Amino acid sequence: MTLLSYFLSFFSNNETKFYNSKAKDIMIDFNNFNNSGLNLGNIFKVNENIIIKKFKDKILKDNLTVVVIDNKGKILGYITRKELKFV
Repeated sequence: MTLLSYFLSFFSNNETKFYNSKAKDIMIDFNNFNNSGLNLGNIFKVNENIIIKKFKDKILKDNLTVVVIDNKGKILGYITRKELKFV
């Protein structure tokens, strides 16, 4: 394996890993997030087990904040554009 092919495989594997991560893997805990600026017009709720690639483009396009909830609707955390930038 050449050095170039090694680097290409490394970066494509990391990208695949992030796209297959779940919302709960990258969220900020609700206790550590300042939610004073949130309103109904700029949030998007997702289940904690949803895969990032299913909502990343919508969030980046519309500049929304993701509210991560569990199966009972309890808020677990938040995902902002800042966290998605690295995914």
